[in-house]
Amino acid sequence: MEFVQSAALGVIASNSLSPFPAFADADSDKIFVRIKKDGKLPFAYKFVLPASPSPTNKPLQTHLDEVNLPITNKIPEGRESPLKSYTYGVTVDPIRIQSLRQFGTPNEVAAKIVMAELRRDGVLDVTMGRDPTEDSVTGGYDVEYISDGTRGKKHFVTRTIVDDGKLYVLTAQCKEDDWKYVEDEVWASVATFQVLKE
Repeated sequence: MEFVQSAALGVIASNSLSPFPAFADADSDKIFVRIKKDGKLPFAYKFVLPASPSPTNKPLQTHLDEVNLPITNKIPEGRESPLKSYTYGVTVDPIRIQSLRQFGTPNEVAAKIVMAELRRDGVLDVTMGRDPTEDSVTGGYDVEYISDGTRGKKHFVTRTIVDDGKLYVLTAQCKEDDWKYVEDEVWASVATFQVLKE
């Protein structure tokens, strides 16, 4: 399986048609690109992170592709130490539908995400944040929710995209107490997530 992955791709960062207006002056090491070229299920995506990531893969993957991008070196204004449990993650899976609309409206998909979260071990309650929306450029759905469980309260924002028989899900998460420090940058980063066409 051939992967091309970069967290420092200057060509994209210097592109004058960059879809990343919130990070127009971003350092190129904040742009994360992942491309799988070989096999029956090639995929490619990119987005801008608020800080340089430290990519990791789970030891036991349950998706076609899964990468975690913890933000370990960021100290937000108003804090003296880096945030803990501040992570972005992307999963890619094959899917039979050709558009997210076939799965439901943004509100219907948000309800399914909440129900799936409630079925996870240790989750006691899930509440919605902002109203779910559809991105006019990517067709992706953005969903915000707060999960309260035995391991504490966490804040999540997801962007879900269906493209060419594949389901792409970007998830940003942090502790609920830290949300006030990262809310704007999370939304700005999620807004940059897009599938790349070959």
